[in-house]
Amino acid sequence: MKKISMKILFLIFAFSVTSICVYADMGDMGYFGGISEGTNLPKTIEKYVPVKPPKTRTMRYKEMVYISGEPIEFEGTIKVTKDDDIINTKESGSYNEKYVISAKNMEKNSTLDRTINFTTSFYYVDGDFKKQIVRDSTVSSWTEKIVIDDVTYTLDENFSTYSLTGVEDITPGVSYYDTSVSYDARFISSNNETITIKTEGSVYGYDQPWSKVESGKLTMDIIGPKDIMQVTLNPSLEAKKTMYYDKTSPFPISFDGTYNQRLEREASLKYNITTNHPQLTRSQMENSIMISTAKQIEKLPIPAGLDFLDSNPANEHIKKLYSMEIMTEIPHKSMEVEAITRGEFIKAICLGMNMDTSKYQVTSKNKNSMKVIFGDVLPDNPLYPYIMTAYNAKLIKGVGDIFKVSQPITRQEALCILIRVIGLEKIGRLENSVTPFKDDSMISPWARKAILAGYKLGIIEEKEGNLEPRKWLSKIDASTIIDNLINYLREDISGYYRLIQ
Repeated sequence: MKKISMKILFLIFAFSVTSICVYADMGDMGYFGGISEGTNLPKTIEKYVPVKPPKTRTMRYKEMVYISGEPIEFEGTIKVTKDDDIINTKESGSYNEKYVISAKNMEKNSTLDRTINFTTSFYYVDGDFKKQIVRDSTVSSWTEKIVIDDVTYTLDENFSTYSLTGVEDITPGVSYYDTSVSYDARFISSNNETITIKTEGSVYGYDQPWSKVESGKLTMDIIGPKDIMQVTLNPSLEAKKTMYYDKTSPFPISFDGTYNQRLEREASLKYNITTNHPQLTRSQMENSIMISTAKQIEKLPIPAGLDFLDSNPANEHIKKLYSMEIMTEIPHKSMEVEAITRGEFIKAICLGMNMDTSKYQVTSKNKNSMKVIFGDVLPDNPLYPYIMTAYNAKLIKGVGDIFKVSQPITRQEALCILIRVIGLEKIGRLENSVTPFKDDSMISPWARKAILAGYKLGIIEEKEGNLEPRKWLSKIDASTIIDNLINYLREDISGYYRLIQ
């Protein structure tokens, strides 16, 4: 978004590695074509009762193993350990990762034991509206043993290689990543045969407060003494939050119902053997396995004092946002016509994307030492933590000395911020300068790309074909577009990452 005035510009600020850095928690499936149950997204209550993420996570795990010439399903656990706190404090460095897989197939009297340790180096790259982390992992040790029936396959570490490298794009609200995987694993069997497994492909995904997905597309060649088996693997893991209304049953109760949040997880692996093997059945040649995890439910606060909105088309949107504590203003009837200010809109975005404002919470002890960027957003302003968090997360930037925190925000300004927070402006690339809206001529040039992106994603809705870009955004309309964004992040975005499934 380009210049709005000489005093304000919603863009980004200079890079600081000690700033808020919400990097993706990748690697829950490991990098061998298997799947795990993964971990849940944080519960809402964890904003009030923080839970420190463990350095080691143990999760249910499944993998198909083809080394014997027959696809065999193994089930067990994967233990992932990452000592990566350095990412939050240094511009570059290295840390250790460890993956321990222990799985069995009781029917085949088979076991799989694999331990691989990586030293992962990283560095940051600064960019407009975002920053990136580039990673490269080197194997420090790798042991693996597979037992199928009476045959044992032992990894020859001296003749095995592994390459793991990736880049992560960190936008203000969402982290996107792509990791390239390539390894040659040489096994010696107890029958004194050599089998080499060559695997190449990518593992990619995203992480944000409402859903996260990790998917992969891998090609595996199992090269034995007599033939070659080629397999394509499509693993995928999704965790998400969904929301539903639960109407109360007893009549004499002080509220009509509550919004509940469901934390869901599901993993699936599709595989297809693409070479010819007459001894295998059709279901052995192409099949899938899954891991389903029991849902967790959490109650959200009861939205109260909003009865005056019962006939408003945005009624459900605003009640959901109050229940999710994204809108916090004391409800009053004039909200139906009031404009939302720049500062109030940024606060709602910070709350909606669960951005950590703790660094800028002002107390009597730290008040005099807090940084001042905007002359109209001083530490004693209740919006200070949110404006500074958005500034530090590369969502907004000021030109001049004020933010115009109390000025109503226009629809096109708000919509641009909405798309920028998820980093998807590129979807709005225009072959020409015209958008689909009847009042296209009213859209400022700096807003066109983001607005078209929001339209294509289904986040931005027009009013009878019009966008009304320069109209002040009402608090009611703000609730609608923010809820539309959250719904997109809950459900719609994951479909693009699981198309291969």
